[in-house]
Amino acid sequence: MKKRSTAVSGYVAKTSWVIKKCAWFAIVSTCFSTWLWSSNVYSENLAAATDVWSPFVIESDDQLTGIGVEILTEVVRRTGDSVTIERVPNKRALVMFDKNQIDMMVIDSPLWNDPEKAHSMVFTDEVMSIQEYIYFRKNHFIDVNTPADLQGKTVDILRGYYYPMFEPAFNQGQVIKNEVDSEASLVKKLVRERTDAIFMDYIAFRYTATELGFEPELFKQGMELSNTSLGIKLRKEKANLLPRFNQAIAEMKQDGTIQKIIDKYIH
Repeated sequence: MKKRSTAVSGYVAKTSWVIKKCAWFAIVSTCFSTWLWSSNVYSENLAAATDVWSPFVIESDDQLTGIGVEILTEVVRRTGDSVTIERVPNKRALVMFDKNQIDMMVIDSPLWNDPEKAHSMVFTDEVMSIQEYIYFRKNHFIDVNTPADLQGKTVDILRGYYYPMFEPAFNQGQVIKNEVDSEASLVKKLVRERTDAIFMDYIAFRYTATELGFEPELFKQGMELSNTSLGIKLRKEKANLLPRFNQAIAEMKQDGTIQKIIDKYIH
């Protein structure tokens, strides 16, 4: 009787050990499969294009840096993918995207794209947002609520930019519009009092004024013109990337990585 009990106990113990070993093996296999999913087995070599847009895309010594470049680089690092970014004029980048010669644009907004081409693209979740304002010299500030408040004044904007609220006033000559080719030109003209106001996004303004050596106290921010959500624009054929890109973006927001990248360029 005693021997039989011992045998049964040994059998039970052995069976328990086998179950535990199988469970451990299942856990290891699952972890290994997860690792494979995020590693080179499913990774892609991607191509992107962009024009210079300080401080989102900055070119120096043939190297690209900037907020948008750093965010995209970190996203693909976390997903296990890789990306080659080519700097080309914006019009050419758009053509390359339309012809499926590149997989993505570094940073973009749905609002800046032709609605008729929406079927050919997808966007990640929001990476960040930018707000555009009217900027004045502090000693020449105008409290603007409507375009009529700038009657007879000169406003400088970046070439090709469009401001729906002000377009009628621009077209009718009520507000004089000048277009320039760079953020630096906007800020310099305002400082030299060669324009009454400039339209510019907050991040680009802060970065450019600091780079040019101008103190923030020299300027005053006025009316908000826009608040735009930015993301990574992908060809529709790359929609399979969205889940892992969005997960990486969410993690970067939660751990403060995106804000740290932004702060690096405006402080």
